[in-house]
Amino acid sequence: MNDWYDAEQQVEKAQELFEQQKWPEALELLRAAVAINPYNGAWLFNIGLTLDEMERFGEAIEAYEEALILQPDDLEALNHLGVDLTRVGRFKDAIKRFERIETLDATFEPAYCNRIAAYTELGDHDKAEEMFYLARLYKEQCPDCFYGMGCSLQARQLYDKAIYCWQRTLDLDDQHPDVHLRLAEAYWSKGELEKARQHYLRELRQNPGDTDTLLDLGELLLEMDHLDEAGEKFRRAIELAPDHPSGYYCHGRWLEEAGRDAEAVAALGRTLALDPTYPGAHLSLGRIHFHLGERDEARLHLRKELLLRPEDPRILLDLANLLMDSGETRAAVACLKRLTQIEPKNPDAWQNLAVALFLRNRFEEGITACEQALACDSRHVMARFNLALALEQLRRYDPALAAIREALKIEPDDPSLQKLEFRIRLLKLRGRVLRAVRSLWPFGKGVVVLPKPID
Repeated sequence: MNDWYDAEQQVEKAQELFEQQKWPEALELLRAAVAINPYNGAWLFNIGLTLDEMERFGEAIEAYEEALILQPDDLEALNHLGVDLTRVGRFKDAIKRFERIETLDATFEPAYCNRIAAYTELGDHDKAEEMFYLARLYKEQCPDCFYGMGCSLQARQLYDKAIYCWQRTLDLDDQHPDVHLRLAEAYWSKGELEKARQHYLRELRQNPGDTDTLLDLGELLLEMDHLDEAGEKFRRAIELAPDHPSGYYCHGRWLEEAGRDAEAVAALGRTLALDPTYPGAHLSLGRIHFHLGERDEARLHLRKELLLRPEDPRILLDLANLLMDSGETRAAVACLKRLTQIEPKNPDAWQNLAVALFLRNRFEEGITACEQALACDSRHVMARFNLALALEQLRRYDPALAAIREALKIEPDDPSLQKLEFRIRLLKLRGRVLRAVRSLWPFGKGVVVLPKPID
């Protein structure tokens, strides 16, 4: 009996520590209490809450599942379990838990609200929107609903509507986490860089130690050509997290932008010392060595980046371009094929793949890649220009002329297009003349064959 009383005392003390944000101490006491009495679902639920605060979501999921064995209809435990399953990427499992809540109590608003995020991650935006409207039947002014709906709209590149939703979130809860960060990203995507900067600053006022936001703001400042401010943000991120590679990577790229190559190489080397697989670090080193004329060293780093199998489209495009500049056309083709698989509707990816294939004299495949680029963007002038060049190389002058004339409809004053059109017309005319000559003197190659004299 005394043991059970001691367990209850430990739980009460754990609750005090929880309120003081002393999560490890609270967790230790809760686990000690559960070791004495493993049949109290509420204590297991509290362990889950504490682990959530510590961002140990995998362990929190286990705690909620144990609590639900004892209390299978606990709505709060089911809801927290669904939220954590979403956090760890188990979106379908999360939806099942929220659907279970709906069968137990159809008026429980979080069962709909929290499904918005899960459906958004699965790319099912129609269902996300359906959940948004269902949730509002039971709680019309829910900041989490507007926040989640904004994320769905942003994923569809509907930035103005997303911004509206996040502004409504702030109207309902001006301290809602991550809203200013989302607004900054949306304004950046729209090209409204100053508004993006202002929201990053507001996010940092709420979370001054958030190094990811500092780094994002630094990247934005680089794009705005505020180099000194960008460098200050990157250095601050390194001070806050000296063992995190991201700060060194961003600072290295800033040093590269500033022309301080030796310092950039050192910073990027530090990045790789902390994380040998950090995306883009070898690429940046390859670019620096290439510009310094150190081609062998550049190729070494570019190959290392390729071996990491990058998935970031920007890294793949930059890597492919540098590989082509370095003469590594085979590797560039492989890189660009991966990019077109990741982004099949990216016309620049197909256009660059066409160039790489042309450099390897694979003209038919290159022509197909140009056609894919034009299927993505019919006004892609460079794709039409390269298509015309390839067709000219294969002496298909009529389709080459058709391609270049379509480009001239878009850019009629472009001198490169005009010159190519003129050259193809001349080649076509030359070919016509040669065919005419050969038809007149079929047995010679441009040489008149005189008949033999009669004896």
